[in-house]
Amino acid sequence: MNPMTRRRTVSVTLFAATLLGTASSAWAQTAAPAGPAGPMVMIAQFAPFLLVFAIMYFLMIRPQQQRQAELTKLQASLAKGDRVLTQAGIYGTVVGVDEDKVVLRVDENVKLEFQRSTIVGKPGDAKK
Repeated sequence: MNPMTRRRTVSVTLFAATLLGTASSAWAQTAAPAGPAGPMVMIAQFAPFLLVFAIMYFLMIRPQQQRQAELTKLQASLAKGDRVLTQAGIYGTVVGVDEDKVVLRVDENVKLEFQRSTIVGKPGDAKK
């Protein structure tokens, strides 16, 4: 082996050993067990999870609950003569309302019965 190549090999080996020794001691320092966690440390650890849940609640869950409440209110307030839209996309005029069914007139001599829960809106209402 060439003396120059041997010096480089020894230098690289020493450098690698030094680097590994430093890394392992740094790892040992960070891997040490933490002291007793106080209440503020616990809150700080769970804060990101609470923040994500709050954002999801206000952006997804709450608006859906509001839309569902509006739909339930609309279905409960159906009256004869209202023009409505069904889930199937059929427009009609309410000619009869029962406990759980609605009769719609969709043409001059055509009447269809639907469950009250299939009514999803009124054509004049603005959709959000």
